[in-house]
Amino acid sequence: MRNWIHNLANNEDIVLSTKIQLARNLKLVPFPNKLDYMKARENAELIYEVLNDTIYSEDMTLYKLWENDKKDYEDCIEKHLINKNLLDNSEKGAFIVNKNETISIMINEGEHIKIQCITAGLNLEEAFNSANIIDDNIESKLEYAFNENLGYLMESPKNIGTGLEASIDIHLPALTMNNEIDKISKTFDRLGMSIKSIYNYDSEKYGNIYRMSNKSSLGIKEHEIIGTLKGVVLNVISEEKRAKEVLLSKNKYEVENKVYRAYAILESAVLLDEKEAIELLSDIRLGVELNLLNIENGKINQLLVMIKNSSIENYIGRPLNIREINYERANLVKRILI
Repeated sequence: MRNWIHNLANNEDIVLSTKIQLARNLKLVPFPNKLDYMKARENAELIYEVLNDTIYSEDMTLYKLWENDKKDYEDCIEKHLINKNLLDNSEKGAFIVNKNETISIMINEGEHIKIQCITAGLNLEEAFNSANIIDDNIESKLEYAFNENLGYLMESPKNIGTGLEASIDIHLPALTMNNEIDKISKTFDRLGMSIKSIYNYDSEKYGNIYRMSNKSSLGIKEHEIIGTLKGVVLNVISEEKRAKEVLLSKNKYEVENKVYRAYAILESAVLLDEKEAIELLSDIRLGVELNLLNIENGKINQLLVMIKNSSIENYIGRPLNIREINYERANLVKRILI
């Protein structure tokens, strides 16, 4: 699998990443919220030991959240390796990640185990096959909580069944500008899928990057979930392409102005706040997709991971006030992008 951050995709590839997540719980072991700290931490060691006997053992590292400050791991959220729920449960939580950061296994996030395979572009089958191999290896050593009628048993009802959550992150600037996202959301809802903005401030959505995923896995086979999601994603990709063509034919100068203005601001800004940076990077990505700019998508992805306030502080290596963060963010963008 390819690391999504450093992916050298072609300009027209608007899918940033694919993630497959398999949730599992151990038989006869209380759910993580009922476990005491010591037993939860023992689970982390146990699962890591099991993985040491698999083909992934040579490059897998166990991170115990209780051993360090939570801020040390916040950039892992932006990399899609962990989520905020795991970080909030740091007294019990841990995760195992491979060297290439395409495999991450969260432990005691809400369920005992969440196997995650993350790859660049639209590659649902590849990510699922990789997750399935890891799942089989763990199940060969440990017994899962399973019911013949319900499937895999979970703390969260959303995960009951196959325990599969398939998701893709996609850049949809033209459909957003045309106010088409709400219509797409209604279609997704009817199919048991969801589409949500990744970046939100209060009730405002920004950044034009959306996550598409299945809502439930109960009573649905894995290949059906993956097939349905892939079908709707391919349809949305076609709609975005058509929307871009219309946008260019009707508003060519305005689009070019938007793209080149974004580049000029990022090239010269001394202070840059987080929201503005994400919005401008979306405009830059649009320019790349339309062949108006010659910039590697990997550089834009790298910046999306690095420009959050907490990530800036981790990068600099000391606490910063908001003015200093905005200054360092502007410098970082220039250093990587320009």
